[in-house]
Parts: sequence; C-alpha cells; structure tokens
Amino acid sequence: MKRVLLIAAAVMLVLLTAACGNGKSSSVPETKAQPATDAPYIDTQLSEPEWTYAEGTLQLLSADNTVLASGKEDILYFAIVTDKDGSQELRFKLSDAVAAKLKDQSADAAYTMTLNNEMIGTAKLNSDGTEAVITADNTVGDITKVASKIRGLA
Repeated sequence: MKRVLLIAAAVMLVLLTAACGNGKSSSVPETKAQPATDAPYIDTQLSEPEWTYAEGTLQLLSADNTVLASGKEDILYFAIVTDKDGSQELRFKLSDAVAAKLKDQSADAAYTMTLNNEMIGTAKLNSDGTEAVITADNTVGDITKVASKIRGLA
C-alpha cells in the first residue's frame, strides 16, 4: 500500500510541475545566435612570417616624400617577426607591380612607412624589392604597440 501511495504522489508531483510550465520557459529569455564572422585569413607556409592585413592606409614614401606605394593594392599585408636573437622587425609585403618598380633602387636607400599619415618608422627594402622592413631601432615607439595599431587592436 505504501508503494502505491508513493508512486501516486510521484505521478501527481510530475503532473503538477509539468502543467505549470505551459511550454514556455520564463526564467531564460530566448535569443537567436548570431552567425559566425569569418576573420580574414592568409594561408602561409611555416617557413614564412604570419602575415596579416592592416587596418587603415599604409604608405611607403621615398626620401623626398614621394608616394611609392599606398593602400591595400600596393602594400598587401604585414607581419611582426622576432629573430632568433630576440630582435623584432615589421615586414610589409609589397605587390608585384611595386616590387618591379623598386627592385632597382639602392639597397642603402631609406624609406618612410606611414599608417593613416602618421609615421611608423624608417624602412629598408629587401634584395628583390618585395618587402619593406622596419627594425625595432627604426620604429617610432615600441614595435609591438605599432604592430597592434596597424592591426587595429590599439
């Protein structure tokens, strides 16, 4: 008899709690999940720096302030690279058209790199003109802060 009363009480309890809900949950508001956004991704080899896109307008200027490269069409992406000795540098990948114009430039020539018309630092070109490189010594301010600013994180 006790067993029957216990089962009947359990059934009544389940029916009472189920009947109060009316199929709606009042404690948690229903929200719709936002679709995931695809972050721009540059597929690179392990032997290459981790390239990323710049936020803002980069410009490469000559010593006489002539614009040699400007915007995402000419300066494709950039990377912050730490060498084995701990020194850091910013590398800017230039388009093939810009590299063709600059490959005959003197290796000793210094260029100015700007972000939104603010100077980032003094750059040198690599041997084939495909990259502009700014070392930590030639950067205006801390190189990691500058890289964060270029990426749009600061």
